Amino acid sequence: MSPSTLTRLSPNAAALLLTLGVLLVYVELNRPGRVIPGALGLLAVLFAAAALLRQGLSLAGLALVALALALFLLALLRAAPLGTAVAATLALVAGLYRLLPPTAPPGNRIGLLTAALCGGVLGGVTATLTHLARRARANKRLD
Repeated sequence: MSPSTLTRLSPNAAALLLTLGVLLVYVELNRPGRVIPGALGLLAVLFAAAALLRQGLSLAGLALVALALALFLLALLRAAPLGTAVAATLALVAGLYRLLPPTAPPGNRIGLLTAALCGGVLGGVTATLTHLARRARANKRLD
């Protein structure tokens, strides 16, 4: 597949590729020194971003994704209730679903099932990793 073929992915395939790429980057961040997962993850994220940017992005979708990232950051920095992670995951799902403009034809939008799958997986993994990182940081202070 050539790079121009990859940037012509359907929005659903681009969202799945973006999710896979972020998960591969998480693997690299969790187990540093393994270059392949991080490099492949970054490449997948870049190809997915290029494919989605070709479609045009909506500000509402970007704002919801930014809200999700802010909520996950809040959960990382402070002891936040479980509702914060749930709200961040729901904002991520809604942001992915609304990432492409509503004026785009139905075939050129991210489907609700795809958005729920990708956002749910990314939200769950991110919430788990932030919880583990916060707990590890707290345990390190006790030593």
